[in-house]
Amino acid sequence: MYKVRKAMKLSKDKGLNISVVIIVALFLIAIFAPWLAPYDPNVGVLSNRLIPPSSEHWLGTDHMGRDLFSRIIYGTRTTMVVALIITAGCLIIGTIVGVTAGYVGGWVDSVLMRIVDLIFAFPSRILALVVVGIIGPGLVNLGIAMILSWWVSFARVIRGVTLTVKENEYVLAAELYGQSKWKIIRKHILPNVLPQLLVIIALNISWIMMALAGFSLLGLGIEAPHAEWGMMISEARPYMRDNGYLLLFPGLAIMIAVSAFTILGEKLRDIYDPSHLRA
Repeated sequence: MYKVRKAMKLSKDKGLNISVVIIVALFLIAIFAPWLAPYDPNVGVLSNRLIPPSSEHWLGTDHMGRDLFSRIIYGTRTTMVVALIITAGCLIIGTIVGVTAGYVGGWVDSVLMRIVDLIFAFPSRILALVVVGIIGPGLVNLGIAMILSWWVSFARVIRGVTLTVKENEYVLAAELYGQSKWKIIRKHILPNVLPQLLVIIALNISWIMMALAGFSLLGLGIEAPHAEWGMMISEARPYMRDNGYLLLFPGLAIMIAVSAFTILGEKLRDIYDPSHLRA
C-alpha cells in the first residue's frame, strides 16, 4: 500500500516526469538518428571547418568541417547503445552471481562473495583501465573491461535482496512442497529482485555514460571518425579557447543524459529500496 501511495505521489513529481521525457527522447533520437541528422556525421568539408553556429549548421562545425549537430545526434545512438550493452552484460553476470550466492548460501555464497569483494576492492574505473591496458584499446575491449569491473555492484545488491526474499513464507512453503530451486528462483526470487534491478539499472547507466565519456576523452573508447560525446570533447580540446561551442554542446548532452538517468534511479529507489520505506 505504501508503494502504491508513493508511486502515485511520484507520478506528479515534475523532476521525475522531465527525466522520463528526456530518456524517451534520447531513445527516439538514437533510433531515428539517420532521419534527424541533416549531414553525414563522419564526412567533413575542410573549407567549412570551425564555423560557429548558424542557420546552415545549427551547432557549428568542428575542426574537420563536420556538422556538430549531426555528430551529437549520432553520438546519442553510440552512447545509448554502448551503455545499454554494458549494463545488460553487468546485469546478466550480476544477477546470476547474486541470486546464486544469496539463495544457495553456504560455501557457494562464501566463494562467490569473496570474488566479488576482491574485485570490489579496486576502483571500477582503475580496474577497467588495467583490463584495457591488457587486452588493448577500442570500443569492444572497453565494453568488455567495463562489464568485468562493474558487474559486482549488481551482484552485491541482488544478493542482499535475495537473502531477504528467501526468508518469506511463500518461498519456504515452495521449498516444503518440493519445488526445484530453479523454479523457486524463477517464480519467487526474480520477480521480487526486479524492482531493485530497475533502480541499479537506471543509476548504472548514468555512471557508465560518464565513464564511457571519460575513457573516450583519454582515447580509449570509440575510434575516430565515429561520433561519440566523449570523443567529441577530446577532439575539441585544442580549439576550445576560440571555439568554445565545440566543448559546450557535447558536454551539455552528457550532462542532460546523465542527470535524467540519475534522477530516474533516485526516484525509483524512493519506491523500492527497503531502507527508504516507511510504514
